[in-house]
Amino acid sequence: MFEELYGYKSIYLDYSVLFEYAGTPVFDDLLKLLAQGLDVYVSKSFKALHYCTLRIKDPKDRNTALAMKKICSALLAEHKMHLIKELETFKVAANITGISDGCCILTTRHSIFTKRLYEKRPDFGCDIAVITDRSLQVFDSVDSLIWSFPPPEPSKLAYNNSYIESFGNASISDVVTTEKFKKYELVKRLSGGAEGMVFLTDTDGRLAKIYHKGIINPLRWAKLKKLIELGITGNGFCIPLELLFFRNAPVGYTMPLGQGKTLGTVFDGPDAILEAFPEWTRLDVVTTLLSLIEKYLYLHMHDVIAGDIQLKNALINSSSEVYLIDMDSVQVDNLPCPVGTEEFTDMRLWGKNFAQFVRQLRDEDYSIAMLVFSVLFCGLHPYATRNGAETLREEIINHNFPYNYENDNEFIPIGGYDHIWEYLSDRLRKMLYETFRNGISFEALEWLDAVVKYKEELENFVYDDPEAYKVFPKENYKQVSVDVEAGRAAVQKKLEKKLAAHSRAPAQAARQVQEAPAASEQEAESEQVSSAEPSSGDEMPQTFGKPIFEKKVFANAPTGKYVPRDQVPGQEEEMEKRKKFFGLF
Repeated sequence: MFEELYGYKSIYLDYSVLFEYAGTPVFDDLLKLLAQGLDVYVSKSFKALHYCTLRIKDPKDRNTALAMKKICSALLAEHKMHLIKELETFKVAANITGISDGCCILTTRHSIFTKRLYEKRPDFGCDIAVITDRSLQVFDSVDSLIWSFPPPEPSKLAYNNSYIESFGNASISDVVTTEKFKKYELVKRLSGGAEGMVFLTDTDGRLAKIYHKGIINPLRWAKLKKLIELGITGNGFCIPLELLFFRNAPVGYTMPLGQGKTLGTVFDGPDAILEAFPEWTRLDVVTTLLSLIEKYLYLHMHDVIAGDIQLKNALINSSSEVYLIDMDSVQVDNLPCPVGTEEFTDMRLWGKNFAQFVRQLRDEDYSIAMLVFSVLFCGLHPYATRNGAETLREEIINHNFPYNYENDNEFIPIGGYDHIWEYLSDRLRKMLYETFRNGISFEALEWLDAVVKYKEELENFVYDDPEAYKVFPKENYKQVSVDVEAGRAAVQKKLEKKLAAHSRAPAQAARQVQEAPAASEQEAESEQVSSAEPSSGDEMPQTFGKPIFEKKVFANAPTGKYVPRDQVPGQEEEMEKRKKFFGLF
């Protein structure tokens, strides 16, 4: 399949190739191509998206983890995989252009990267090879790619105002069936709204959404079919799984059961969040945010744009247990999302008929930024201003973001929000300021990366001031306090234990090889790359060998003794060993 690429000296490999084609003959052909000795370049998104995949833990992605191990085994040991330390599309493009002559980009038709090329149209100095329908087409520019595959137009179903007829409203004790004639009894009504009602069924962990009459139109039904075809069953998605019928007419769908309260109910200021989770620290808030961003990126990887991102469209049971709900309205392929919340929507889209245009990833970037601010500030809107304009709409239009780098603006709402801003990481403060004050857009992957880094800083106790770890710093609310020195000692002890385990690993591996010489080739390969890729998504994305972080010291904050990771005895030698797998990646 990749015969046209054998003449290139190197390729830029997009993660979508692994994600979409792992476990297929296409990936086997890719391994044959890589065996020719090509240099392979990847950006930071390659690893970031892989960790999203691992953490979602969707059974259908099991081949993706194995594919990553095979790629690492084939390339890292030979120093053939190189990392472009950028995420933003223009910066990645500039680095690819500067690699050398004879480089080609390898991506897929509907990947995040390809969509960003459509949006930003960077000027490359190399060719672009796109896998589509299991064939390969090579283009000499982004313009020629777009000419051959124009951006999708909205489906004609978006303009169909008819409704699919139903012959009765299914309710409690009624039995509904799937296309495969599986039966569900509607046991208990859980909620209701303008579109329909949600019922608990007689099957554990399975809910049924039953629409009211005059709600199911051709666009909605086609979208439900598409979502079901995607087969997403990973953690935290209350997504349609089966179509439901009552008296032989379409009435709704089944979905997984989500636990907890809506995010908007919990993230509604100090009283609400501290009542719901009195044991929380700032780390729990950031963990919740990271889980949400990962889920939206995972949808992007499936050619799905959420469209209507807002706090009420997620449930939270704990910081590690968050669910996306109301997913039947999302945009799939060229089937538009017909709804949106103005406060969470880029002003460019205000006044448009959401049902009649196909949203781009850049349209979701603003919503992701809104999500970042709203969660970090426990439900506050970025344009909520003390003594400001009469309406929030006016504040948004005028970009009246009340925060600045000096943190001295009298318009910041009272209640501790100025101190949340003060204790954020410098990077997040800059991104939020540029977004809401200057209208600069950051890609969703950039938000993910910034939140990951902030979470790592909190986990590794890089801030000296204990107030940095509170949900509401410097406020008298009843909150959990964090012992910074004890936390640092625990981190250090864990690191030393890990280093000791790795120092024993070579001898143990040698004994295992002697005791089990008949181990299969696949098992040997898995062992070889085990230090390069974790088997699950439980660990946070981080590059082995990187120092913990420099200490963050706030004004007038007490300082404490702290030994950075790179000063631990034996650390340098151990990191040199790991360069086999992580020196370049």
